[in-house]
Amino acid sequence: MATPIRPIPILTGEAAERFIRMAEAAEKNPHTQESGISDEDFKKFLDKAEFH
Repeated sequence: MATPIRPIPILTGEAAERFIRMAEAAEKNPHTQESGISDEDFKKFLDKAEFH
């Protein structure tokens, strides 16, 4: 039987509540998440892919 290197972290208290609120909001509005890419970089990507 293998032993874990370290225990799995468990959210509790305010951190857990905040995570649940954010997860529920993301579930209701899946297209509102920040992609991490700027609009300018995204346009460059589309131009390079010749996807207009």
